[in-house]
Amino acid sequence: MYNHVRGVLVQKSPSRIVVEAGGVGYDITIPLSAYRRLPAQGAETVVLLHLVVREDEMRLIGFAEAEERELFRRLIALSGVGPSMALQILSGMTPQEFRLAVERQDSGALKKIKGVGDKTAKRIILELKGAKTILTSGPDDAMPEGSAAEAVAALMALGLTQNEAIERVEKAVATHPDAGIEDLIKAALR
Repeated sequence: MYNHVRGVLVQKSPSRIVVEAGGVGYDITIPLSAYRRLPAQGAETVVLLHLVVREDEMRLIGFAEAEERELFRRLIALSGVGPSMALQILSGMTPQEFRLAVERQDSGALKKIKGVGDKTAKRIILELKGAKTILTSGPDDAMPEGSAAEAVAALMALGLTQNEAIERVEKAVATHPDAGIEDLIKAALR
C-alpha cells in the first residue's frame, strides 16, 4: 500500500520519526539502524515504508535501505516473530550481521538481542537457513532487488507454505536469473 514517503524530517528519535509531506505528518516507527542513516532534523529525506495492520492499530514502519525492509518482511513472515521483535533484531544487528549469523547457525548472536531467546533464535535460523537466495538478494545480484522475497510472499498468499514457496522461488531464480517478479511467480508455479 505504501512504498515510501519523501518530505521534511520534523521529529527524530532513535525509535520514531515524523516526516511531513504534503502538509501531512507521518508518524513512523524505525529501527535503530535506520536512525543512524537519517539526515539532521529539518532536512529532506526519503523513508521506505511497510504498513503493519492489526485489529486495533495501523502503524508505519520506516527503513533507510531496501535491504532492511526486505529483512523485516522476511522476519515477520516467520512464526513467532512479530513486528516488534523484527524491529529489535534490526536495531541490534545489521542485515549483513544477521545474514552471517544465519549462515553460521550462530544462535548466540541472535540471543544477544533483547526479546530473542534460545528457542526463537534456533527457530529463526532453522526457517531461514535454506532461504539463501532471499537473504542474499541485493544490488550485486542478477535479479532485481526484492523480487525473490515478493515472489515468496505472493506464493504464500496463494496457499503454499513458506518452505515450499522459498524452494520454488530458488529453483525459478536458478533457471531464470534475470526474471522480474511476475516471471518468477509464473516459473515457480510450473
